[in-house]
Amino acid sequence: MYAVFPRLKLRVSLFALPAFFLTLYLEGPLPTLLLLTAALLHEGGHLLAMKAFSLPVRRVDLNPMGAVIFYDDSLCSLAASGWVAFAGAGANLVALLICLPWGMRSPYLLFFILANGFLAFLNLLPWQALDGGKLLSCILSRHLPTEAAETTCRIVSRVTAMLLAALLLAMGRAAEFPLWYLLLSAILLATGFC
Repeated sequence: MYAVFPRLKLRVSLFALPAFFLTLYLEGPLPTLLLLTAALLHEGGHLLAMKAFSLPVRRVDLNPMGAVIFYDDSLCSLAASGWVAFAGAGANLVALLICLPWGMRSPYLLFFILANGFLAFLNLLPWQALDGGKLLSCILSRHLPTEAAETTCRIVSRVTAMLLAALLLAMGRAAEFPLWYLLLSAILLATGFC
């Protein structure tokens, strides 16, 4: 369920606002602002790449877990699609590298560095629902027939999701927080199987 703003090419999930307020309540205003800034940098990287390849934005969906920018990828080459997929994580990595020398001076700057690193890492996982899956698909499509590339991407997505879920479950057992790690593992598995 979305609130639709056609003039802005924007759809906002009805769950996005409660997720924002939950984050605000749990983390406080400054960490929430820093996390949003890292997320905006990520999406700004995608938009910058789309602009560089003259790709028009069809719409933007805001969800509790972030944003999805839709564009007509039939208008661009595989290389351009790959760069668009990488650009979000690339923007996070640039922000991380710029802030890294001063990271130990402030816990908030360290939080911002970690948020950018986490967003880059998470989005580069080779899962079909994430930027890393799109990037892997672009790379494989250059060397394999379309159907073989899609099948390989799906297999890599599922195997890496299961490996990460198993790692989290093992960490949960070692840290004696099994419910938290179980929930995170289930979310990661669901994302990897999309």
